[in-house]
Amino acid sequence: MTCINYARRPMEYGYRELPPVNPAMLERSAHTFQPMVQDASKVIAKLTEHSFATTLMTAAQAGHQQEVDRMIKSAAPGSRIQTRYTPSGVVITIEPPDASSTCCNLTMTLKWGS
Repeated sequence: MTCINYARRPMEYGYRELPPVNPAMLERSAHTFQPMVQDASKVIAKLTEHSFATTLMTAAQAGHQQEVDRMIKSAAPGSRIQTRYTPSGVVITIEPPDASSTCCNLTMTLKWGS
């Protein structure tokens, strides 16, 4: 019979046995996250362009969600991106390309008003 030694963590009334760590999911999440960071960088680069930022804010102010979505997605066309905005800013969430993947997402909150 094999004896498994688990790490012990203090609890209020004693110790709790914890299984050994398995980094496989974390590694998969990090691997999936890398291209999302690259896409976020592309979106940020577009938002630093004065004409793009002005057009985006104008569309948002007019309540044209589809135009805002189109503009943000044009910066990283292969990505799954969701955009929300308020009078004070925009929230952009980039999700993994595989819609069934729930490993991670990248959310950027950018302020554009008071």
